[in-house]
Amino acid sequence: MLSEDRRREIATFLRLRRERLQPEQVNLPRGNRRRTPGLRREEVAALAGVSTEWYTWLEQARDVQPSADTLRRIAAALRLEAGEAQHLLTLAGQNGEIGGNGQAHTGSVSPRVRRLLEQFGECPAWVHGERWDILAWNRAATVIHDDIETAQGFWRNGVYRMFTHERMREMLVDWERHARDIVAKLRVAHARYVDDPWFNELVSALRAQSDEFARWWNEHNVQLPQGGLKRYRHPEAGLLNFEFTHLTISGEPFESAHLVAYVPADNSTREKLMELLEPRAGGGRPIGRPSRLAS
Repeated sequence: MLSEDRRREIATFLRLRRERLQPEQVNLPRGNRRRTPGLRREEVAALAGVSTEWYTWLEQARDVQPSADTLRRIAAALRLEAGEAQHLLTLAGQNGEIGGNGQAHTGSVSPRVRRLLEQFGECPAWVHGERWDILAWNRAATVIHDDIETAQGFWRNGVYRMFTHERMREMLVDWERHARDIVAKLRVAHARYVDDPWFNELVSALRAQSDEFARWWNEHNVQLPQGGLKRYRHPEAGLLNFEFTHLTISGEPFESAHLVAYVPADNSTREKLMELLEPRAGGGRPIGRPSRLAS
């Protein structure tokens, strides 16, 4: 049985996706009396091969139990992208990916993963859990997350830092685009933990701290983790360009761990990193304040 919270998530997601789809996109006439933004419920129902009453109940978060096949037909009717269709199935518990058994809450990684992080050398790298809590990192990671060793609670969470850490907002070039992306990625993870207070306390804290997060969260956009390019304006080194990669690590004590690695995209960035991570004369700490690996 789906919980009430899951039914509401499904209902809101479907309504928003229905409202963005225009009749012309599915070869339907617009007509002169259309008042509903996007498609009507009866149009989606007809395209998916279900009754209008049943689909209406689904969007009203009524206690209906959609099958995986029905959800796939609805996803096709709404022209959902692959990641969106997967998100819908996860919300409905149709792909075996409902979490919340406590395993994801573990706050440490194995020694082999810590040793792996060390091998990245001057490339910033860290590991986060399902909720984007940063669990371990290498020295170079403090060029991006300067105070991560002393950070506590949500301050050691990648999404929370994105929206509340002023240094991150100032450093990251094109902050809004990347912030929107991380909200969409968090949405994908949240689909597994809709009923989990541990995950929802982070979402509640972010909604309270950031109007931008609250607004983008309510859009229900989803995006699968992926790599790309990020640029930072470091307060001491200037512009740093990185290619980043996102990898999932299996076999950890908890449900899933994710490794994020930054590789310098040009020689200038590589040289600046070497300078940032080189201890000052007299045995002082490096400019970037690198720390030991998290325990």
